[in-house]
Amino acid sequence: MQKDLEHYLSLSYPFECYSGEHELGDAFLVQFLDFDVKAASDDYDEAVELAHEYLAQHIANELKAGRELPNPGEGMGFMKHREALAAYKSRDYETAYTIWQEEAKTKNDQAMANLGIMYLKGEGVSKDYAKAKEWFDEASKYDNDSANFNLALMYQTKIGVEEDLEKAKDYFRRAVRKNHTQAAFRLALILLQDRNNLEGVKEGFNCMLKAAKNGHAMANIQLTGMDKPLPEDCELNGYFRAQSKEKQLEIINDALDRYIKPILLKDGGNVVLVDFINEPELELRLAYQGACVGCSIASTGTYTMISETMQKVIDSKIRIFIL
Repeated sequence: MQKDLEHYLSLSYPFECYSGEHELGDAFLVQFLDFDVKAASDDYDEAVELAHEYLAQHIANELKAGRELPNPGEGMGFMKHREALAAYKSRDYETAYTIWQEEAKTKNDQAMANLGIMYLKGEGVSKDYAKAKEWFDEASKYDNDSANFNLALMYQTKIGVEEDLEKAKDYFRRAVRKNHTQAAFRLALILLQDRNNLEGVKEGFNCMLKAAKNGHAMANIQLTGMDKPLPEDCELNGYFRAQSKEKQLEIINDALDRYIKPILLKDGGNVVLVDFINEPELELRLAYQGACVGCSIASTGTYTMISETMQKVIDSKIRIFIL
């Protein structure tokens, strides 16, 4: 749906107010931080009101001209950044580099990260891993997710630096906190290598689920149950749902130990309970161990067996994710 004037006017664009002598005289000056829009008056409230009127006019003109508008807090460098991105996508690397270099001087961390990518890939400049890392390090000071992700990749795959998996995980985690999908997927793969480390498995599971929910194709393949909708109408297990979470966990673990694990253990596999969520909906998170990890039938036959068993113990309105 196209964003209209009403949408943009509903956003809280930040502004600052200055008093005293300034470019528009000795009065209150209100200036929006995301636009070159300002107004002045001897009365503070009137200055704010005028500035918002001017902002509405500016936004209406920009929409009429078909130009993009920044979100609150993106700053007046927004249009320059978009211009650089357009140049980059059209392989006009010289223009993109020039704009981002200027923006980096104003502490634009995304411009810094993009310069790092250009040096990393050798786009418009000579490939230089040291310079790439310098720019990523600078952008990382502002917790830029792209910079943190690329630093993690460099330490994970020995690009211009010595391999350091702990540093890689740290930078991936920082990117994940900013909802970086690729970082979530890659961190999950690292953490899930040791399925006996339950703390790591839980973090890895959460990362894989985050990536899958963000539409990462490989994460959706790894995590079985993402495409299983809950039934709209079914008979709920009133007894189970009335119990405390502690009692519910006892019932779940008993079902796993009696009906599911013995079958998997026979073939050298196993499954571990990663997490159980009982509100607002029931959600069971399990992780395979041993021979079940990577098994071709784990995502089909084994999942069906586990799912049907747990639905009989509880009811069919429970989400079951297995990794």
